Amino acid sequence: MHIQNFLYALTSLTLTNLVTSSPTQAGTLSTPPPPGETYVVGFPICAIPGFTEIPGNYTEAIHQYPNATLASCINECRSAYPECKSIAFHARYTECLWFDERVEKTQLYEDDTSEFVHYDLICPVPAC
Repeated sequence: MHIQNFLYALTSLTLTNLVTSSPTQAGTLSTPPPPGETYVVGFPICAIPGFTEIPGNYTEAIHQYPNATLASCINECRSAYPECKSIAFHARYTECLWFDERVEKTQLYEDDTSEFVHYDLICPVPAC
């Protein structure tokens, strides 16, 4: 119970920031995004819809199974740590993507049209 309260407090103190670049910078795996685009940064990143940069400096594994929930997805990823450090969950397809990096290192573009929602493992999730 104390860990859960700590996680909620930590999450409430952490703000998600957006990083932008100047017009002279080019986007690579180790530099800020190209002009006019943003990556989500911070820790933890919780419940942010979007798309990851491909190719990226991370390994993605697809896990899809009937009746998957956000809680089961994140709990299974937590049990696979450090191979799994963050997830993207697609509720309609009950599909879970596992990443071997925290969300901010997947070069996530926030986009409300994406049905994949990204979470770091420390994020409080109901029923976890």
